[in-house]
Amino acid sequence: MEQIEKNNMSVGSSSITLRFRNDILNKLKHEAAQKRISLNTLATQVFSTHAEYDAYASTTGMISIPKSLLIVLMNKLEEEEVEKLSEHVAKNEMKDLTLLLRGEHNLYTFLQTIESWLRVSGFQYSYHTTDHDRNHRLVIQHEMGRRWSLYFEKLFRYVFAELSLASEPEFEVTDNIIAFRVRE
Repeated sequence: MEQIEKNNMSVGSSSITLRFRNDILNKLKHEAAQKRISLNTLATQVFSTHAEYDAYASTTGMISIPKSLLIVLMNKLEEEEVEKLSEHVAKNEMKDLTLLLRGEHNLYTFLQTIESWLRVSGFQYSYHTTDHDRNHRLVIQHEMGRRWSLYFEKLFRYVFAELSLASEPEFEVTDNIIAFRVRE
């Protein structure tokens, strides 16, 4: 699967030595073994996630809440309220979040921000680009129900409208999946 973020190998890499308590190191080794990746790969993933998202998450108002609570709260809203909520977040939060995390707000940096959030959230997703990275297809399996699909669809529509894209994005929505195709 291709990822939104470009290969950073061209910027080089460096090595450092870190010291961990034995119990922490053992947990990290165990997790790496379960994921069938090296300890170095796991560490790189952890540090990348921190640098790309976690370091700024609380600054932008992001908090950790049980998924079940979010599902119950969203299901209490009428569809019109869900649409208003997504519009509010799109217009008042998404640009700030993207600017803080990426330094600029455009389609590419917005998609990078979404991918970072998806990794942290643990949602299953697939991302593909075609036509030399100009056509983007993102499929998100959130498993949170129809209201959340509506929320995400409207949120993404509002952000894409703000970005004044050359063509209209295409959406597909089910009870637990939101998918879109957008062209730069």
